[in-house]
Amino acid sequence: MSSNRIATISLPIWLSLLMVAGCSEEVTSIDTDLPSEVAPDFNLTLLEGGNFKLSNHKGKPVVVNFFASWCAPCSTESPVLNKVYRNYQSQGVVFVGVAVNDTESEALKFIEDNGLTFPAGLDATGEIKDAFGVYGMPTTYFIDADSLISYLHPGIVTDRLMHHEIDRMLTAGAARGI
Repeated sequence: MSSNRIATISLPIWLSLLMVAGCSEEVTSIDTDLPSEVAPDFNLTLLEGGNFKLSNHKGKPVVVNFFASWCAPCSTESPVLNKVYRNYQSQGVVFVGVAVNDTESEALKFIEDNGLTFPAGLDATGEIKDAFGVYGMPTTYFIDADSLISYLHPGIVTDRLMHHEIDRMLTAGAARGI
C-alpha cells in the first residue's frame, strides 16, 4: 500500500479521534513555564451605547467572548455565559461580547434572541478578531488582572469550564493582592 493511500485513510481517522477528544467536558489546563501573552488592547463601541477599552479594566479579570449571529454554537452557550456573568459581576469580573462577521442589526437581534445581559459590541472591520487570532466561533478569552491571556477556549464554553477559569484568575489576583 502506498504511503499516499495510507495517509488518505489514516488522516480522517486521526482527525475524528482528535475531534472526539476535544468534546470532553473535563476541565484541563496545560501548565507551561512560558510567560503568558499580553492581550491586545482594543476599543469597542458597545451596541447599547458607550465604549469598552480593554486597558481601562487592568486590575480586573476580563472574559472576552467572540460570537456571531449565524453561529448555532454561540446560541447554545449563551445561557451559560449569562449565568456566569450574573454570578461573577459582583466580584469585579468584566465580560464583553464581540460580534464578528455581522451587521449591527444582526448582532442586536442575536443579543435580543439569546437574552445576552453583558455588554457587547460589533467588530465591523474584523480588527479585534484578527488581533486576537480568532478563526472560529465561538471563542472565549480569559484575561487576568495583569492583562495577560490566562486561557483561550475555542468552541462552546461550559459552566464548569467558566467557573474553573474565572476562579483561577480570581485566586491568582488575590494571591498578588489585586
